[in-house]
Amino acid sequence: MMTTISSALLIACVLSQAPEPPPAGMRSDLSIGKLFVPAGFAPADGRVQVIVHLHGAPAVCERNLKRSGVEAVLVNVTLNGLSGVYTEKFKNPETFQTLLRETNSKLRELKVADNPAIERVTVTSFSAGFGGVRELLKSDDIYQRIDTLVMADSIYAGYKPGTDSWQVEPKHMEGFLRFARDAAEGKKTLVISNCQLQPDGYASTGETADYLLTELGLKREAVDEIWADDWQCTSHCQRKGFRVYGFAGDAGKDHVRHLQNLDKLLRRAQ
Repeated sequence: MMTTISSALLIACVLSQAPEPPPAGMRSDLSIGKLFVPAGFAPADGRVQVIVHLHGAPAVCERNLKRSGVEAVLVNVTLNGLSGVYTEKFKNPETFQTLLRETNSKLRELKVADNPAIERVTVTSFSAGFGGVRELLKSDDIYQRIDTLVMADSIYAGYKPGTDSWQVEPKHMEGFLRFARDAAEGKKTLVISNCQLQPDGYASTGETADYLLTELGLKREAVDEIWADDWQCTSHCQRKGFRVYGFAGDAGKDHVRHLQNLDKLLRRAQ
């Protein structure tokens, strides 16, 4: 099973660190992550949307949450390593459940609400974070707990062995395909973005997105939309809660733009 991402993609993640200051708000350390509560966040009746993000500089993700306008708190989990460290960390379903319990406890401690309750769970992922997401989707309890997935250039897979052509390994895509089917039926929300970067030896984010589209009997529509500076959307496909967006660019900087512009994907997931 493929558990690593190329060094070029790791360097791209490092380059995502931006010098501008983070937004105002409260921050608190969790066992494996950091909680960010934006300034002015006041959940109605204590009902909270929690966004758990895997892999990306906390300051970048905090700014993305603020720019998105989404009323939520952010839990950032950024580990030192490649996709394999996320796979190992989230193999035990209790890791994620503990993270949610800690978040709820911290929200009470920070007096965000008298009796805060996590009502909606969104998981976002960039690059290597997919290793953790794939593990989360293997647990039925956690699968049911996650309402929304946003995979920002972040679904990779190995190739199916013993074939002459490069075919995505179905075993690596089982959880994502299940979630995609539910999203296409309006039961979940799944937003996927991909650039054109082709890693060496395993399936790209474009190939895995196309795999899901093929399995669902869907096709992309060509578009020419400028979403941000140097970020051009060239294709999309949508069926109810299932949305795929393809972007131009096949270099590390093009990969990083999916993290830097995560706010735009978050808005499309609401």
